[in-house]
Amino acid sequence: MNFPKNQFFTLLTYILLLLLGSVLNMLSITGSIYFVIITLGALIATGLMMYLVKLNGPNDFEEKTDLNHNLQWIILGTIGAIALQYGVGFIDQLIFHTSTHSQNTMQLLLMVKAYPYYFLYVLICAPIMEEIVFRRIFFANMIKPTNIYIAAIISALLFAFMHQDTRFIVYVAMGLWFSFVYYKSKNIYASAGSHILMNAIVLTLSMR
Repeated sequence: MNFPKNQFFTLLTYILLLLLGSVLNMLSITGSIYFVIITLGALIATGLMMYLVKLNGPNDFEEKTDLNHNLQWIILGTIGAIALQYGVGFIDQLIFHTSTHSQNTMQLLLMVKAYPYYFLYVLICAPIMEEIVFRRIFFANMIKPTNIYIAAIISALLFAFMHQDTRFIVYVAMGLWFSFVYYKSKNIYASAGSHILMNAIVLTLSMR
């Protein structure tokens, strides 16, 4: 499978998963069955997208990295993401008087409390898929036709828009940071690991 076709099917997989919820709503499927299907769909989609990444091979700046290298970037990425999220969130609240609580996070927290297995989607599948789509497809592919800064900004704006949250600027900052982690670590799973740990920590703190 050639590179463009591979990435097309990766993006298509992600879009189909996003549409799955709408289809279930149209069929009046709600409650536990809805979340079971969404979670299973997310696990399948994530596995397929990871397989396509492996099949695709490294892009222009990716390199084969060892475990120690990846762990260092995952830890650095997590610390930076949390600091940036709370720092930008404070500034956003100070200037624009937005809520200090993320509407998106609160909704996900309620869903996970009601359906505990849904954490597989929220904490594992979603971050991996988002990193593959917004960083490996959009960010990486836009570097050559534009430059690294424009590519990072565009991918971050798309990332923020997809979350449909009132704290738009915070999500833009997160998108920029994860692009930095991905580009410097040269491994998409370093940024994905950071994203997973950040989500886990933020959700845990939000439960208190």
